[in-house]
Amino acid sequence: MTTFNCYINADEIKMKTTSILILLLLMSCKQSQPDWIDRQLHKELFDINLSESIETYATSENPSQIENTIKNLEQAKGYFDKVFEEKLNFAVLFVDNKNWNKYAFIPPPGMPQAHYEGNMILGLGKSMMATRAEQGLQNIPESELSNLKKYYGEEVDLDLFFRDGLSLHELGHLYQFYKTGKNSQRRWLDEIFGNLCQVGAARNMESQEVFNRMDSYQMLLVQQNRWGELKYKTLVQFEEDYLDVMKQGQNYGWYQTQFYLMAKELHSKYGDEFLNIFRDFLIDTNPTIIGKLSNEGLQELMIENLGQDAVEILQWKYETLNDNDLEN
Repeated sequence: MTTFNCYINADEIKMKTTSILILLLLMSCKQSQPDWIDRQLHKELFDINLSESIETYATSENPSQIENTIKNLEQAKGYFDKVFEEKLNFAVLFVDNKNWNKYAFIPPPGMPQAHYEGNMILGLGKSMMATRAEQGLQNIPESELSNLKKYYGEEVDLDLFFRDGLSLHELGHLYQFYKTGKNSQRRWLDEIFGNLCQVGAARNMESQEVFNRMDSYQMLLVQQNRWGELKYKTLVQFEEDYLDVMKQGQNYGWYQTQFYLMAKELHSKYGDEFLNIFRDFLIDTNPTIIGKLSNEGLQELMIENLGQDAVEILQWKYETLNDNDLEN
């Protein structure tokens, strides 16, 4: 009887040992996966550790008014992980106005940005980006602002748009960059994808608060059409003069609003799965793999992979592209 018990215990020990070895092997494999996050940017920042699923850093040791942003990003991460079948690790850097140029690649402070190496930069405190946008609301009649105030409150704080809303857009870019790196066929396709991710994530949140805020603000911009004289309006210019377009704040905002309208229509028609189809298209057409496509070749692949109806939604009404417009 004693011998029998010893035999069972030995067998149990063997099974436990095997389980431990398997667990250690799995942990070893997980640890051997490359860390794509550029951690040089974190050295002078505070590790604020406000999330179990997202790495969070800030220029302040005790930043305020970012809890909702982090909560939104956690929900968006869960949504994107499911849609794209990923478990993406990334870092969010909350940066105040005075330190913005140390971490972001373009001003003004508060313009959300995604780096190619796993970092997202968001504004902290009252951002210059939001302040400028709020000044643009001053000349709009009160009757036209009523819908905006319905979702933002009487004192409209557009950091709720640029930090909370557009962070979903930038997170979508990270899920793209993780697979494509710095390379893509066209920047405008990247930006439509970012907007598509923004719409999909916001519509799938526990509350529609973020979607209503970002939609009411952009629809107000469309209805008011107060962009002024725009230097750039074509997709060719968006490709060739991208950084200059970004520096022209209103001009860049105009482009993004056009992309947003397209993305909203695409998501309404095709749903969440279209995000995955679109990302696969961006991955499969990576120019490092298939080379830079002509506009005609790109159009053919878009129709083949995204569908004729989707390509019609993506048709740019401010120009007709041809191969002579854009050098490949």
